[in-house]
Amino acid sequence: MEKKVTVKDVAREAGVSVATVSYIMNNRTDQKISEATRKKVLQIANLLNYTPSSVAKSLATGRNSVIGISYHLNESTPSRNLELAGFVNMLIERLNRLKYDVIFMPVKPGSDTTVINRNIDGIIAIDLSKQDFVTLSDNCFVPVISVDMLVNDGLFYQIYSDIPQLIEKASEYLGNDFYLVLDRYENEEYLAFLTRNIPEERILIYSPMSVHDLEKIKGKKALVLGSYLALILRAYIRDCDMAVIASHKSEVLLPDTISALKYDVSKKTNLAINILLNAMDRKFEVKHDHKISTLEEG
Repeated sequence: MEKKVTVKDVAREAGVSVATVSYIMNNRTDQKISEATRKKVLQIANLLNYTPSSVAKSLATGRNSVIGISYHLNESTPSRNLELAGFVNMLIERLNRLKYDVIFMPVKPGSDTTVINRNIDGIIAIDLSKQDFVTLSDNCFVPVISVDMLVNDGLFYQIYSDIPQLIEKASEYLGNDFYLVLDRYENEEYLAFLTRNIPEERILIYSPMSVHDLEKIKGKKALVLGSYLALILRAYIRDCDMAVIASHKSEVLLPDTISALKYDVSKKTNLAINILLNAMDRKFEVKHDHKISTLEEG
């Protein structure tokens, strides 16, 4: 089988360094390379039928085109897991479209983080506890964007949907004495933000609730956070007594008999990616807290 031509082969034939070949093949204009050298390398690459590898591109750009995504799946919050998986899939799809590979980043990568730090360009962390976020960011020396969590640290960007806007709007459907039912979040600060305008006695965290607890809300008005959780709760709450806060991706799961207050999760996806890419390019924004409105304009 014919041997594949490498960047080293081109560099050897051209009499230049591997880095110089990589700079030229990736159209780097910030390096001082003579036009004669550039033409020579391109001619040899063409004669040898050379295609730049990912390693060569990495040498030229300083990037590996790999993004880490860090999050938890909790066996006690199946509904939250499905919502989270949908968001992660959307991130992966859009990052792949931008020619980035995506890997799962463990919260605690272990004592040797050399390989991790060398191979990834940035991290999107989703709904981690404050301590887990600190552990992750302390071990990985690349830009880290936090999503659906409040870390309140000026070194990092935090991006989250303003769900309380929709909770306030729910009174149009349910009146003012409804229960808020939601899964537990890893980030306690974000959970407190979500529930800040609801009396404590009307906040029900589904994860630790027993069947007996669920029986108590039969016949009561309820606002449910998440389409998957709403489907689970239909055994206890009538459709006419329920409204659901749902992402535009998951609202299709709900029957027409349930009122849905939807928000566009793609806004959060695009903003997280854009801010991460800017941070990777060292284009830092002054604003670090990005609360995304969930109300439709107009």
